[in-house]
Amino acid sequence: MKDISKLTDEEKAVVLAKREYMRRWRENNPNKQLEYSNRFFSKKAAEIINSTAQ
Repeated sequence: MKDISKLTDEEKAVVLAKREYMRRWRENNPNKQLEYSNRFFSKKAAEIINSTAQ
């Protein structure tokens, strides 16, 4: 998570607005969030397997 204590007020507002938007999106789209997460970790697992096989 980004440390917002050193940001200007305008930059803080942008970061907080993005966090709020993403929080609401994840609440409203739990299936999509799960799908994206599974896809990400599947790719990471494949990368690990490929890197250890070489």
